[in-house]
Amino acid sequence: MVKRRFSALFLTLTLLLCTLPAAAAEGDNWLVPKVQEAPAFTDMAGVWCEDAVQTVCQTGLMQGRSDGSFNPSGALTGAHIVTICARLYDLLTGGDGTLQEPAADQAWYDPAYESLAEALDYAGGLDALRINIHPDKYSIRRWQFVELLDQTLTAADVTLPAINQITVLPDTTDTAVLKLCSAGILTGSDQYGSFRGNESLSRGQAAAILARLADPAQRQTFTPEPFDLCADVLGVDGATVLLTVGGESVTAELFAYNLCDALCRGDGSTQAALEDAIRNWCFYDAPFQFLAEDLSMRLTAEEQAEAAQAGQNNAGYWGMGAAYWQYKQSGVLLNGNLRMLYWEKDWKTGEAAYHQELEAVSEALLESAEPTAALTSLNLEAIKAKSENSPICWS
Repeated sequence: MVKRRFSALFLTLTLLLCTLPAAAAEGDNWLVPKVQEAPAFTDMAGVWCEDAVQTVCQTGLMQGRSDGSFNPSGALTGAHIVTICARLYDLLTGGDGTLQEPAADQAWYDPAYESLAEALDYAGGLDALRINIHPDKYSIRRWQFVELLDQTLTAADVTLPAINQITVLPDTTDTAVLKLCSAGILTGSDQYGSFRGNESLSRGQAAAILARLADPAQRQTFTPEPFDLCADVLGVDGATVLLTVGGESVTAELFAYNLCDALCRGDGSTQAALEDAIRNWCFYDAPFQFLAEDLSMRLTAEEQAEAAQAGQNNAGYWGMGAAYWQYKQSGVLLNGNLRMLYWEKDWKTGEAAYHQELEAVSEALLESAEPTAALTSLNLEAIKAKSENSPICWS
């Protein structure tokens, strides 16, 4: 009797277990469906993006080369990323990622350009897409791929959930980049989360991005460290006065970017770069405030609020704080108001008169500029070296 009861119980449990759903197969919860098996590439064993390449080839978004390799360090052309995004759009909208075969008189990538231009309702149409993303004239930069990827996701009505809180990066304010960082698709290239958008995109990097897009389990959480140009590169507090111009103090918080940018771009002595930085401040940053003050012009309350908002929105970009960006936006607004004031005085000669007056103010400011001991004591060679390896040179 005991044996029969045990046997019946065992049979019941077996039947129940057989009716439970099986574990989800690989790719079942992917955003982009798995459409094929990935080949065993000859050059991918142990490479940093090995798993990503397998994922992205399973989706059919990327393929290997005819010699059996993947070439993860190889560059991508415009034709490659347009083809990837055309396949992606098709997969996201219910297709299998297969594009039309080219006609006898077409290049291999022509159907992809035609398909994507239509899918994105690309501004300017097919011709504009070919011009903006030339098929084979140059290797693609990171920002170009991310921009086209974002346009493709938008056209396919895909909104990625945010798993990171990324509102600013030190080398870009591009909303497409910020969205993909927040979604864990992009992860940054250093502790600050720098994007390095002007660098060429390799096949391995594209595979990593697309694999995280396809498979939510591969998306990464991260919190970038704040980048402070004054502290991290100049080694000074932002409130340190580095310069006096027109009798007014210019703090590191306002002048740091001018100095570091001039050191990065300069091909001569650091002293010459310092002089360029001071000149640029006097001619392109400060003169609007001084001329407006001379003319008793003030920003309206609405314009002041706009400048303050710009400061908050951009704080952290280039490692500069809200005060710098508020000052810059105030200058933009004052420049527009001053130009209009001179134009209204005389629409024929007002523009020329404005520029002449602005030039005179700038020259006077440059003549009055006095570096402080805090500025002259800085090790410009060391700052140049740090600047060249910081996010401001990657923007």
